Amino acid sequence: MALHNVAAGGQVMNGRIPAVHAPSFSNEMVTLPEGLKGRVGVLVLGFSRGSSENSTAWGKRLSADYRESPTVIYYEMPVLAAVPKMIRGFVINQIKSSVSEQERPRFVVLLENEAAWQTLVGYRNANDSYVVVVDDQGVVRWQTHGAPTDAAYSSMKQQVEAIRAGMGQGAR
Repeated sequence: MALHNVAAGGQVMNGRIPAVHAPSFSNEMVTLPEGLKGRVGVLVLGFSRGSSENSTAWGKRLSADYRESPTVIYYEMPVLAAVPKMIRGFVINQIKSSVSEQERPRFVVLLENEAAWQTLVGYRNANDSYVVVVDDQGVVRWQTHGAPTDAAYSSMKQQVEAIRAGMGQGAR
């Protein structure tokens, strides 16, 4: 299925996400892309503390639309591979304490493959959030970065719906 370039700074991509094998903040093991199993994935990546505000804003909008969806899974994914091991536990606990119990299954800290993730998202600004929409094989079909403006969020939702339609699932 071919998707076309979209408005609001979103780009159609074709790279595959790096493998993820990490626990969520609710201690459930998350394995991607295998865990997508017929679902569309929306991944919100942040590479610095400065990206947390935008990442949280994306997460709130995604939660409102997709928390109960059987066909869309989303994760907020702080990338902490560059954080010195000596203070990682402190940083992770600080982030975890700011996440509600309800949202903890949707938070996965990435401690590996930072360079691969940065390449995948076209990393340019540490304070931006990077959002990728992936199909059930982990292939990036759309991405953007920055704040979840109405235009960017609408564009993201259109891509999610296009992928779901291509998978024969329609809106759910």
